[in-house]
Amino acid sequence: MRILLSVLIILLSFTPSWALDKKALEAAGIQELDQDAPDFTLVDKEGRSISLKGLKGNIVLLHVWATWCKPCKEEFPLFEKLYQEFKGNGLVFLPIAIDARSTQEELDSFARGLGASFPVYLANKGRITGRYWTWGVPVTYLINKKGAIAGRAIGPRDWGSEGMKGIIKELLKESSD
Repeated sequence: MRILLSVLIILLSFTPSWALDKKALEAAGIQELDQDAPDFTLVDKEGRSISLKGLKGNIVLLHVWATWCKPCKEEFPLFEKLYQEFKGNGLVFLPIAIDARSTQEELDSFARGLGASFPVYLANKGRITGRYWTWGVPVTYLINKKGAIAGRAIGPRDWGSEGMKGIIKELLKESSD
């Protein structure tokens, strides 16, 4: 009996600390991952550095996009709805454009034209492109409170759907210990 109890304790200690519903991820077209998210640094329009490491304890929705990408443009109103629902509740939204020739002012204007009230960032104003953008755009990562990539969506998704909101709510409920 002691051996069985010891084995059970050991097995439980190796289970992931987050427990997203695999069916919900699958239904949303999100590939489940359980790996540390490589740290990166971005610079906001005021010149302040933002690092992923500094955002631990929050859920980070890291979205890699481009102004020339039609599906990316179509996702912006959906992201705005998600942002409005969860801003201030532990969700940090980091939309990072890979546009090499755009300025921050052009990017801000473009995003506002799509109805976005959230800040947008340029990949070339930090160390991000090679670490997260290798599949084209859009690609979106869900990073849990512990700084691990919980899932990745390659291509556009319905970010305003109840399923997506449910995934975000599950991530927000998890402990950051």
